Amino acid sequence: MDEKQFRKILKNGENIHVEFKRGTKGAESDTYITICSMLGRYGGDIFLGIEDDKTVTGVPKNSVQNHIKNIINMLGDPNIISPTVHLFPESFEYGDETIIHIPVPESPQLHTYKKEYYDRIGDADIKVKSTTVIASMFMRKLKIHTEETIYPHIEDDDLRFDLFPRIRRMAVNRDENHPWENMTDKEIIQSSKLYAQDPETGK
Repeated sequence: MDEKQFRKILKNGENIHVEFKRGTKGAESDTYITICSMLGRYGGDIFLGIEDDKTVTGVPKNSVQNHIKNIINMLGDPNIISPTVHLFPESFEYGDETIIHIPVPESPQLHTYKKEYYDRIGDADIKVKSTTVIASMFMRKLKIHTEETIYPHIEDDDLRFDLFPRIRRMAVNRDENHPWENMTDKEIIQSSKLYAQDPETGK
């Protein structure tokens, strides 16, 4: 991120798309809650090393890479964020301070932090417990992201099983220990979340 762009973000302050976090200890629980709520809304940008009043305090330079690695590992832990998500934090210099920037895309799914749902309202992250509200959040995603639509009448004959050997090779080429290598075709479909249950209808 270039300095001019960051200055503009800093001047405008926090909003539904932007969140500032203290960075002395890296990403703490409130950071993952914000990631969860932004994934469920419109995405956004989180900056570690900035106080709520816009004071830039930075992240300790000797721990930046460890913090980034820890963020990536935490987001891959289904006990923290579920479904897991791959984000790409990056660091940049602002004056004498180092900032960690976590770009958060809008997700086609709803995610939980430690099994709790959160929504992004203005610049706040709100825990959602009402089943009615959670259902409406799922419906909001279904209207925007067609990949979350359930098609209960699709049968095996509608799928391209001839592509699965290629899929396995591609997965193993990226990771020689990839679990898809030894999965059946249907296990791969489930693992890639192409087979799911509609939380509203049960189909």
